[in-house]
Amino acid sequence: MKIQRIISILFLCLFLIVPVWAQSTTPPPLLVITDLRTLGDEASVAEAQAFSEFIRTEVERTGAFRIITKNSMLAVFKAKKFSYPCYELPCFVRMGRLLGADQVLAGHLHRKQGLIELTLRLVDVNKGLIIRTAYRNPPTLSQEALLGDWGENLIAEALDIDPGVFDAAQTPAEPAAEKQAIPKEVLNKYPGMIYIPAGQCVIGSNDGDVVEQPVHTVDLEAFYLGKYEVTNQEYMDFVKAEGHRPPLNWIDGEIPIGLEKHPVSFISFEDAEAYCQWKGGRLPTEEEWEYAAKSDRLRTYPWGDKFDVNRANTWEAKRENTAPVGSYPFGASPFGVEDMAGNVFEWTSSFFTAYPGSSYKISESKTHYRVLRGGSWNFNQYYARCSMRLARPGGERSRSFGMRLARNAQPLEP
Repeated sequence: MKIQRIISILFLCLFLIVPVWAQSTTPPPLLVITDLRTLGDEASVAEAQAFSEFIRTEVERTGAFRIITKNSMLAVFKAKKFSYPCYELPCFVRMGRLLGADQVLAGHLHRKQGLIELTLRLVDVNKGLIIRTAYRNPPTLSQEALLGDWGENLIAEALDIDPGVFDAAQTPAEPAAEKQAIPKEVLNKYPGMIYIPAGQCVIGSNDGDVVEQPVHTVDLEAFYLGKYEVTNQEYMDFVKAEGHRPPLNWIDGEIPIGLEKHPVSFISFEDAEAYCQWKGGRLPTEEEWEYAAKSDRLRTYPWGDKFDVNRANTWEAKRENTAPVGSYPFGASPFGVEDMAGNVFEWTSSFFTAYPGSSYKISESKTHYRVLRGGSWNFNQYYARCSMRLARPGGERSRSFGMRLARNAQPLEP
């Protein structure tokens, strides 16, 4: 009898513990947040766009959902020729399934002849149903209220989460791009490149290798960085124009068939530097690279702290080769730079040195090494972390080594 009681107690403990364990290992739902539909004057259009971005930012920082970035969403729509925007339930369901999402948040904001109407609807992609609606028609609504506590309460109702999560969430510093409006002529100055505004970045990781420690803060000037890694086709233009030596894996000086849009590899630091100079640019420093990969927030990977095999071409993806640039739009950094995790390591202009305050001593034989960042298709997820540093001789040419173009930017006028 006593044994039976002990067994019963053990089963009861398992019954209580297992659900907690299961819950802790289940990732938050993957949420798509569409741009709100609007009718009315131009003010309501601007408000709808601002509130849409406010929803994405506020929900992401709570950690209650995994958020698909707008840039990643649009890239998939373009590749799949999906018509966007759309405003009906069947379209939201198709959208969610295309993106592999669990839920879609959509709605509208109308401000017309002094009347305001706000609606948010949460769609369950698998069931194809609207599972929750939050509706408001306040007589007056200021921009500050919409992008403040009032707006947070509406979001919380639509997503069925405690409004307190917004206060409890650690409020990160706003990315520098949001602190000051960037003129379009500055953003679009160099096609194919992303403008990275001046800002402060926390460099390194106290949980990583000794060469990543200690964590420290650096101030960085604005610069431009290629949205994608330099491709074989782009590098071919350089080889033909300058008579530069081709990468080791090219056959008789020609790109292997089918790899034109793959990142160039088998290039040394000197090769990468020569290409950038030919383009009128340069290689990024390793601090610039890390800032572009994670912005001014602490995050392990460009998209967050948990590795996702669907966001990067690392060993776990089992491609056994490089992938065409832009193949992983969901892995984009907060600034919209893609393929910063996996595909190929990228040469930076930085020599391998110990971080300020580090007790790590670099051997004399490694003082001339350069730093590569970003991981590779034939390295695992650990090497794809934003803070990971790989030091190699500048003359080494490897199947894992490629590059990304950077350019200087002029300071914005206040």
